[in-house]
Amino acid sequence: DKEVVYLLDWVAASGCVFIRNGDAHEASEASDHLAMKYRRVRRWIDSADEFIDRIASGSSISGRDYLVQCPGAAEQTSRAWLSGALVEYRNPVADPDLLTQALED
Repeated sequence: DKEVVYLLDWVAASGCVFIRNGDAHEASEASDHLAMKYRRVRRWIDSADEFIDRIASGSSISGRDYLVQCPGAAEQTSRAWLSGALVEYRNPVADPDLLTQALED
């Protein structure tokens, strides 16, 4: 639940545009929509990974993927975008310079 709350807050603060069933929605509206879906099925969701896969990746009505358009980045599926955010949350890098240095070594 803590990870799902993190993801919902992260979506709301992202400044990205979400495409749901062909319509654009602001980040706060997208977060509210995902939170509403989560409240309805929360008892059947055991992890943030399931939240992404079963709730936050696409429309249960149309079957279409949700898309995310962030400033300065290519459009991507919400599944990929949220999965990346979850990986970063679970594995924070304390010093980005250390990560760059480790990748160069």
